[in-house]
Formats: sequence, structure tokens, C-alpha cells
Amino acid sequence: MAVPSAIDRLTLPDVACHALGKATTPESYIDFGGGIIGLSIEHFYVSICCRLSFVQRMLLAYELCGYYTIVPNPDYDEEAKSGEKAYKAKAVARAPLATVERLRTFAKNNPQIRGSKLALKALKYAADSARSPEEARLAIVMLLPHSMGGYGRGPLVMDYRVDAEETLKKCDIFLLIGRIDIEYQSDLYHASREALRSDSKRANALSALGIPVVTVTSEELRDPELFHTVMEHVGKLQNRKLRIRTSGFTEKRKALWDALFD
Repeated sequence: MAVPSAIDRLTLPDVACHALGKATTPESYIDFGGGIIGLSIEHFYVSICCRLSFVQRMLLAYELCGYYTIVPNPDYDEEAKSGEKAYKAKAVARAPLATVERLRTFAKNNPQIRGSKLALKALKYAADSARSPEEARLAIVMLLPHSMGGYGRGPLVMDYRVDAEETLKKCDIFLLIGRIDIEYQSDLYHASREALRSDSKRANALSALGIPVVTVTSEELRDPELFHTVMEHVGKLQNRKLRIRTSGFTEKRKALWDALFD
């Protein structure tokens, strides 16, 4: 809860009171009426960054700026009992709450807010319009430099639209260098033959437009060695051969994968 000053703080169970600070942007706080004021999405992101790890800050940025949010899975207990592959949380669709540029602008304009510098570091590797947490992870490992365990294949655009003659084609992740479409093949979504057929038609249409399509499966994304092979292929398509000279890259990559796929 936000209150006008430190002397107005209340002692309430399960409620933390914060004195309103000075922010240079008008969107810093939202007035919900009835004397209740809350943080804007931008202010919330910057403020919470000091409580999160670097990887968590990136993942949260993708979620806030993407077309999904992560919620508890109400069917977890039943799925676990049945022997299915069960997850305690799942992603559901929703419209983006912010953009990377809005988050970055707020952090730059409000250096007095604790967490602003941490936010800016994470936002260097964030992108708008991710459609799922796995696509976000895929973008992160392609954007991060070798010194952080990533592959430095950017810049990229997510949910990129290509104008074709008959219809509009979309790319999950579009690499600007080499003009390559990176498609993530979800285990859940691609369970049906119709989905596979649709993806195949889209890939062929993009290839006809001169856009190479590289598919990354869930298994390849989660296995660093398999993913390395995919990135070698992407490097050839980009005419940027994969040369990793970072000392201890394998250990750095393992630490990154452990944090992303915990």
C-alpha cells in the first residue's frame, strides 16, 4: 500500500505500507480511488528488481511485455496422481501490460528508485511480444553474450510479421542478421496433426519468401549440447560462424541453463 509519507504508514497484517517517493514520470503511481494508490507496471518492475536474480529480472520483463502470464496450475494434483508430466504453474494468454521501451524509459528517468540500475541491465536482453515462457527463454539464450553463457545471435524481433501475397505470416523469433525465422516447437501445442500441418505450410511459405526457418524443439532448448548444434547451424545461415573464445563458457552456460530451467 502506498501512503503519502512515512508517518502515515499503518500496521496491518499481510500489508506492507510504502511512503510515496518522488518519480519524474506521471505514470509512476495509479490512483484506484478511495484513497488507494498503487504502483504502475513500470514502477513495480523497477522496484522489484532488487529482490530478483538477473535471470528472474529478464523473465519477468518478457512476461510483462508478452502475450502470456504465469498462474498456478489448478490441475496439478490430478495430473501428478495420474502419472502425467505435471507442472505447478502454467502460462495463460493475456495482452501485454508494458513494453520494453516503457520499462527502460522509466528506469532511466528514475535512478533514485532502488532497482533501476538492475532493471536496465536486464532490459538489455529483453524483447516485446513473446507468446510463451519457452519462447522467452529461447530469446534470452540467443541474445545473451558468450560471457554470460549465451550465444549472442541478436538482434531479434519476436512475433514478427511478414507480408506475403495471400496472407500474413508470423515468425516466432526473427533474427535481423540473416533474416532467419526461429520457430519454437512446443510439446503441448504440437500434439495434433493439424497443428503440425499448419506449421509446415507456414514454414514452406516463409522459405519461398527467402526466409530460412529453423525449428527448435523443447528437447533441444533444454539440452545445452543439442542447442549448441542448433546455434552452429544458425551461425552458418547468418554467415557468422559460431566462435566461442570465452574462458569457462561451458560452466557459464550450465549456470545459465540451471537458472532458466530450474
